[in-house]
Amino acid sequence: MLQQRYVSHDLTHFVGRSLKIERQRYLLLRKILRSGVLEARPKIAGARRASHYMLLTNPDVPLSTNQACVGSIACFCDIPLADLRIHMKKYSKFGLAFSKKFLANEGASPVIYVPSDGRPGLLPYEGYPGGRVAFQATAFDHFWKLINRVETSIPEFKGSARLTKPTDDLRKIFEFLKVHIISNLKFFDQRLFDADAGNYYMEREWRVGRDIRFRLADVVRVIVPAKCGQEFRRDFRRFRGEIIFADRPH
Repeated sequence: MLQQRYVSHDLTHFVGRSLKIERQRYLLLRKILRSGVLEARPKIAGARRASHYMLLTNPDVPLSTNQACVGSIACFCDIPLADLRIHMKKYSKFGLAFSKKFLANEGASPVIYVPSDGRPGLLPYEGYPGGRVAFQATAFDHFWKLINRVETSIPEFKGSARLTKPTDDLRKIFEFLKVHIISNLKFFDQRLFDADAGNYYMEREWRVGRDIRFRLADVVRVIVPAKCGQEFRRDFRRFRGEIIFADRPH
């Protein structure tokens, strides 16, 4: 049983952040609930639907920018209902929530937050150039350069029959690192105020690296503005989860 009040029983996804009109946001939420599919974004042309993809945007882009590689993901926040107001101001007043158990079974896991300007407690490795690291971002960006340097060299190993198996293993290791570890790194500025659009640490984000297929019965909560309440009840008469009005006290 959950005893702490700073995490939630369930995880919430808000829709329509890029849409300017609330009507469009409601229609998007309705489409998701009717289809039973919450799509991972961005979509990659020609990709198999069930897989997680990492796009290396540019090996020279620092990892600490959160832009070095892009994954196809669906994101959720682990925020108690009473504390969602700030988050909704940044994203949207339209959302749906699933239990942690359901999403964990779908492959969801929390991201790893890294304070960009914090100083590492330990050197990345013995003999690190200069013998000190000023910022976490510096250490991770150096690690990213090493990853790309070694991965680029993998084709050179294939000429040796003795290295065929180790080379294949190394390729799989890099793939695992990118898909399951690097894709879950999220660099942030811990100095920002709570309401700042760039302050996302307290979202306690979880990610799923593929589309989520669900039944309406799997949705534990829907969040909409009060003015959409009657329409939602008409559209989803069989919904038995909780309906929360985003603009009412919780």
